[in-house]
Amino acid sequence: MKKNQIWACAALLAAGLSFNACSDILDQDPLDSFTDAAVWGDLALAEAFLNDCYQYTEGENQNGVLYSNYTDESYHMHGYGTETYTTGLLTPDRYNIGWTEGKGEAWRHYYSGIKGCNMLLERIADTPAHSEREVEWKDEIIGQAHFLRAFYYHYLYGLYGRVPIIDHTFAVDAEFNETRADMDAVADFIVADCDKAASLLPVRYHDDSDFGRATRGAALALKGRVLLWKASPLFGTPSTEKWKAAADANKAVIDLGAYSLQSVSNSDDYADLFFDMHNPEVIFEKLYDLKGISGSSASLVMQAPAGPGNGYGGWSTWQPTYEIVEKFQNADGTPYVPTPTHKERVFVVEFVEATGEWVAEYRDLDVTTENRWQNREIRLDANIFYDGMMWGYGDSYRPIELFESGAEYGVIPGKDSRTGESWWNGTKTGYNMKKFLNPHFDFWGTDYDDTPWFFIRLAEVYLNYAECMIELGRDAEALKYINLVRNRALLPDATGQDIRAEYEYERQIELLFEGQRFFDLRRWKRMEATYAPENWPTALKIYKMEDGRLLYHHRTEPVQKRKFVSPQNYWLPVPRSELRKNPNLDAAPYE
Repeated sequence: MKKNQIWACAALLAAGLSFNACSDILDQDPLDSFTDAAVWGDLALAEAFLNDCYQYTEGENQNGVLYSNYTDESYHMHGYGTETYTTGLLTPDRYNIGWTEGKGEAWRHYYSGIKGCNMLLERIADTPAHSEREVEWKDEIIGQAHFLRAFYYHYLYGLYGRVPIIDHTFAVDAEFNETRADMDAVADFIVADCDKAASLLPVRYHDDSDFGRATRGAALALKGRVLLWKASPLFGTPSTEKWKAAADANKAVIDLGAYSLQSVSNSDDYADLFFDMHNPEVIFEKLYDLKGISGSSASLVMQAPAGPGNGYGGWSTWQPTYEIVEKFQNADGTPYVPTPTHKERVFVVEFVEATGEWVAEYRDLDVTTENRWQNREIRLDANIFYDGMMWGYGDSYRPIELFESGAEYGVIPGKDSRTGESWWNGTKTGYNMKKFLNPHFDFWGTDYDDTPWFFIRLAEVYLNYAECMIELGRDAEALKYINLVRNRALLPDATGQDIRAEYEYERQIELLFEGQRFFDLRRWKRMEATYAPENWPTALKIYKMEDGRLLYHHRTEPVQKRKFVSPQNYWLPVPRSELRKNPNLDAAPYE
């Protein structure tokens, strides 16, 4: 079935409506509704039910919050509920950490997906298969349901640790009195589902119309990620046995030989990797379409530079921190070191949120005149919008302007991104997020942005495996896979002299903004240090002087003050509504 029909039919099935738009798979009467027996008596309808189970895969680019907004990678300028996490306000009564279903209502959202998978796995046995191909088709449906259940549980495991393991549906009058399983039991359940899925799913499907469905590689890769988490300090006591299991699982994906890192020759090539749904390294992704039937990317409005002179239609919502941009290495693989500062007198116009007033005054600031983004590694230009970078579609292609006037009479009307009209949507960190933002998409057109979201890709698997090798004392093997990722980014080999630091650099920069950092900092138990005052996100201020010079000033006052309540904030709280419904659920580590 074609992808747009898959999603349309799934939506209709969920609503109990007619399938007239999907008549190629139906020949049943009546057409305005389907009995339970009809759904499970036809493989096409069973697959349509499965398609609805896919709806709970939440791509981060389809909503307004990224997991990176809780980390040192980015700052969410407009909040959208992220402050609940970033300022340590979590309780069972205040558990919404972002305005998306998967973050704001994670417990309900993922258990809803699990419920659908459980129903399918219980009822698919009733569905007849009349030929060898239909038996294979039925196995694929079952395999995908096991994968999706594992996928949803892996988010619950990553966010809550201990959760009830529900592998069946409940009757209407049944009592729900399940308890939260130990973390290892949750991980083992996910791994078992992944193993079952891998045994039933193909490496590739026969029909291109099935592109985007879970495959054997996706099941194996998810298993590798979960076992990596299980071996990490937050999830229990690390051991050689756990690291070995994680290593074997990730190596199985590599040995499958189904994926490869696509080579690039410059930053544009690297950026294009994230717009290509057929990228050969992608293992599991969220697909959209140009008509928005299956959702669409929200990256343009959340990322595009805003403010006068930058009318790209964006809100600058997700902003890279000053600290992450400073971390990008030089093109030769050496650390970036900014040039020394000097004093200059600059006219500063600033809105003080505490008083609600504007301040305009001359200040002696520590500045440089260095173009700090030249001769840096290609992933900087691929991931970060900085002042002066060329970007835009068609006639909107022009330099991005993130500067402010540095002179009292030097304000350029319509071109001062923080002190003129629409100043509230100008960047506060000095940067905008470029990764995931497709320059080939006509953002003044009528189609929806169908840029996919990559949940799992080969670079992550390489890095997962490298971490396991480090933990097992096999540095040479780890270095091999670290360098595969570095070399694709046109960087020279890492030396291995400080392999853990080299590995962590590569993991953060390669997977930047993709959501991994939030889970990494937590599983390594480093959130206290990340949220310490000395690591609060700060900003780069750029001032344009009357003579045209650009002055760069590091404004050390934080753009956001953060708080982490240890150890409870390592986990999301079980919602109070769930605790009330089931007295056997405990609230730990919250009271």
